[in-house]
Amino acid sequence: MFYIIGIGLTTKQLSLEAKNAILESKEVYIDNYTNILSFGEIKELKETLGKDIIQLNRTELEQKQEYLKNDSCLLVIGNPLSATTHYSLLEELKKRDIEYKIIAGISIFNYRGSFGLYEYKFGKTVSIVYPEKNYFPKSFYDLILDNLKINAHTLCLLDIKVIENRFMSAKEACELLEEIDTDKKLENKTCAMLSGMGSVNEKIITFNFKDYKKLKEYPKPQSLVICADLNEFEKVSVDEYRD
Repeated sequence: MFYIIGIGLTTKQLSLEAKNAILESKEVYIDNYTNILSFGEIKELKETLGKDIIQLNRTELEQKQEYLKNDSCLLVIGNPLSATTHYSLLEELKKRDIEYKIIAGISIFNYRGSFGLYEYKFGKTVSIVYPEKNYFPKSFYDLILDNLKINAHTLCLLDIKVIENRFMSAKEACELLEEIDTDKKLENKTCAMLSGMGSVNEKIITFNFKDYKKLKEYPKPQSLVICADLNEFEKVSVDEYRD
């Protein structure tokens, strides 16, 4: 059996099922590419579980894949299958005829409406990435507008570059959106910055998009929510988080 285990956003969110699966595994690996912990360090997991945990970079995770074998497990920060990388692992496990099990974990999706938004009003999730030389995809902007057309909120996942120790902030994401939003369709939208969710330092700040430059520095990782029209209950709740 090979387990793909969601361990949550902090070292304190490990479920009993996840812990038992880890303890019965001979070898334990962790995806150190697609996400980072909101709070705590991998060494804390090692001490808590009494197991050595081998960290995998992108090449090891996606190409070498020597860790895909019986009696082993892969720890994923957040929830498994939230990243496309993890779907390719399932195909490879099937090719190798290795039985596997997915164990769910707490992720940012569990927090996206925690400041008072109705869960059923969320539309498609988007990823906002840092622009690079000859590469600056803007499809996330179109998806945000598509969500707004059907009065749906948007959770924006922000770029994470673990090797470079570079993590996009909600403020940086708004800067990129402002550059694209030449018709100012987002200018008067209500937004929310989610910082360090699940940790003792978690912070939620709601603001108007046009005022994003007033955002202060807060712990990473961060996410951004762009709100559609708010009902009366949502308005009252959202206003409680304004700085």
